[in-house]
Order: sequence, then C-alpha cells, then structure tokens
Amino acid sequence: MTAHVAAAVAAARCHRANATRVAPDPETGRATPWDVLALEDHLEDAAGAALAAEDEDVFVFSSPPKEDGEEKKRGGEKEETEETGPGLEPSATVDERDATSLPPRPRDKPLSGDARAAALAFSLRIATLGGRCASASALNDADAAFDAACDIFSQLERVEWARHEGGGGWDAFARGVADAPHGAAVASALKFAGHWAALRGAGAVASDAAARDAEDGDANAAAKRHCRAAMRAYDGAEAVAKAVASSSAPEAAAAALAADELIADVALSKAQLMLRMAVDAFERGDSDSPEEKAPLADAEAAAAAAVTAAEATGDPGHPRVGIAVACSADVYVAKAVLAAKGKGGVGDGAGVLFADGLYRNALQRFGTTKPPTAVASDPDAAAGGAAPAHLRLVAALAHAKYAAVLRASGANRAGEADAWSSAALKEWDDDFSQTLSEDMVPPDGDESERGSAAIRAAAGNIGSVGKTRAILDGQLMMPVVG
Repeated sequence: MTAHVAAAVAAARCHRANATRVAPDPETGRATPWDVLALEDHLEDAAGAALAAEDEDVFVFSSPPKEDGEEKKRGGEKEETEETGPGLEPSATVDERDATSLPPRPRDKPLSGDARAAALAFSLRIATLGGRCASASALNDADAAFDAACDIFSQLERVEWARHEGGGGWDAFARGVADAPHGAAVASALKFAGHWAALRGAGAVASDAAARDAEDGDANAAAKRHCRAAMRAYDGAEAVAKAVASSSAPEAAAAALAADELIADVALSKAQLMLRMAVDAFERGDSDSPEEKAPLADAEAAAAAAVTAAEATGDPGHPRVGIAVACSADVYVAKAVLAAKGKGGVGDGAGVLFADGLYRNALQRFGTTKPPTAVASDPDAAAGGAAPAHLRLVAALAHAKYAAVLRASGANRAGEADAWSSAALKEWDDDFSQTLSEDMVPPDGDESERGSAAIRAAAGNIGSVGKTRAILDGQLMMPVVG
C-alpha cells in the first residue's frame, strides 16, 4: 500500500513537471495522459492493499458509541456494515462532532490487540486518502483534493469514536502508526489535510448549531476555525512524523527515512499558517495590544525553525531550504506592511531590505538568479535561464513575491520588478493553461486566466503576503493552490 501511494504521488508530480500535452477527450475537453492513468491504477491498488490488510485480522470500529445496554462486538468480530472502501465514505456526519479535537501527542502505553488492530485499520485508510489528496493537489484538482481531505478528517473522527469502543482513540492510533511501514504516509496525509483546512476549511466545523448560527456571515470566525483545524492537523502530522523518526522497529525503517523530511515540511506548513493567522489578525484590527502582536513573532520563530529543519535534512543548498528561506522573507514583508500601516514592527525600508536578501538567497537555490526569459517547456529553457521543470512553480511564486518587494523598494527598481513579474506570470500561466481546476475559473474569465489569481496577487504588491490561496509544499516541491 505504501509503495502504491508513493508511486501515485510520483506519477502526479511527473505529469505536472512535464506539462504533458495530449489531445483532449472530445466529451470532457480534457486530456488523460499515461501518467494520470498510472496514478489512478496505483491509487486503486493502494486501496485494495489497505482493504486486504483490514480483512486479515483487523477489528473495525464503524459506529459511534452504543447506548447503555446495547450489545457491543468484541474479540475481532466484524460489524456487519456495507463495505465502502478505504475511508472513502465518512462514518459520522460533520455535524456530529468537532473535527478539530485531534489530540496532539501520543502517550507511552502498551496497546491491546483490539486497539492495535483498530489503529491499523484507520491508519491504512488515512494513508490511502493522503495519497489521493497529495496526487490531486499536485494535479491542481482542488475539488478532488478537498474531498479527500474531508474524508481524512472523517477518519480521524472514527479514531475518536474508537475511544468509546475500547480502541484507545488518538493515543492508540499514533502509537500504532509509529512502528508501521506506512507511518510516514499517515503523517503526510495529515499534513495535506491541514493544507486544505487552511485553504478551504476541510474538517473545520462548528461543534453545535448555536455556534454555527453565531458565525453565520462572519468570515473572521470561519477563518479562525479553518486555521485551528489546520494547526491541529499539522500538530498531528508532526507528532506522527517524530514518532516514526524515532522508531526502532524494522518495519518502520523505510518510513523513518522519509520522516525527517516530513518534519521539515510540517515546520514549513506551520510557519505559513502562523503568518496567515498573523495577517488575518492585523486585517481585523486586533493587533493593538502586545498579546495580539504575538502571532507575527510566532510566525518569525516558526519560519526560522522551518529553515533549520530543512537544513537538517542534509543539504543546505537544496531547494527545500530555499522554500523555507522564502517563507522567512514573507515574514519580513509582513513586518514592512505592518510598519507602513503605523502598527509598529520592522521599519518599512528595513523589512523590505531584509526580504530582498532572503528572496535572493532562495532564488539561488532554485537556480534563477536572473529573471528567466524562457519557461521550462521551451526548447531553449536552459539558455533562457528557466528554473528546472520540477521547481518552476515554487520559483515562479518566489519571482512574483520578489517583484513586489522590488516594486516597493522605489521607482529606481521598477524595471527589475517588471522583469521578474513578467517571468513569474509567463511560467505560471504556461503551467496552469495545462493543469486547471474548474473551481479556479473566474465568473467572467477566459481559459487563460484560470488559476492565475494567486500569482497575480503575489506580484501585485507586498500587501498580498499571507493572503494568497497557495501553500508551499516541500514534499511536492510546488505550491498547493486552492
């Protein structure tokens, strides 16, 4: 199952990086290249492997707590429920429980046989759904990625229900995954669920009708719930990844190899989320007290931790480090914007100056120290200074943000800003004209403008930092756009 999930994500990245162009289907108007077909085959095989593992010896908890006096099934006896596949159907509606209640850390305690089997069942389903969510994110299929993320949160709900059935809940789940071959895949799934909670609110539900009524029409309250759900998912991903990294079980050896990179990637995700939360607080005007200024300080510390974690994976010059450095630059841009609005922080000029240096540092790692005059799909890509195909989207987003910083530096750098902005838009549009999600189409927009909102906002001015609907992901080495 782990191998098929990894292969599916690799196929999605291959399709996106190669910008495969084939004749579209006459009925759908969309192309279906070989790597997308391979992706679906791998996801189906992963689902089959997960089901096979469950069918062998897994006690499956599939219902909420039973009323007193109602008979409970024990000792490996299976519930007689309709098989729906590995987690593709939620076991409880989102209105029944608050999906943000995922506890952050496991405790050291031996697992019973039933608890271990239940943890395996849930973790296999979550890992499989994580492969689907990651693949859809790589293909820019926002709807499919969001649906998979919602299903991941539904499975986490089942983990909580299992506590009432004697399964131990999150503690049993996390400890059971730590020594499993698919532990890293579970951590990855939780991370992607966090992305889509932040971008679209996957798993972020009000816990009761009164709360929903109070939040009706309140965008700020909804945004806070989205961020809380995302942070809880990231915390869970970090806990699982660290447990896998420290595991001495032979079965977890392969997963442990990927765990350090996942820890770095979760640190990057949390830094971006904290910056988003800080910017939201400033936009609401809630940043007048020292307590309300804390989110930006937290974002700065998280960004520094993301750089340290990325460097700890072994290669300080790796593009993964460049992504984290760009995140630190974003924090200084936010400080400059804050200063310009008279709310304190690093002075406007100083913040922009620091960000300029950090973005240049990141661009060196992406291989684009000068504005590219070509895109990765051009025959003269190397001569034109284009970023490598697998880095072109993270590079394009960095180019756009750097252009905004140059524009904010003064009229004497307007020419540089225009060159970087033009390169960013050209590369981004070249990709998004081939890999588009229907929900990204503006109401009156044409095909060429689909998916371009994030890059155009980033290139427009420094005030867009922390607001774009894009999250940089080190595992995919591309932004997840929602």
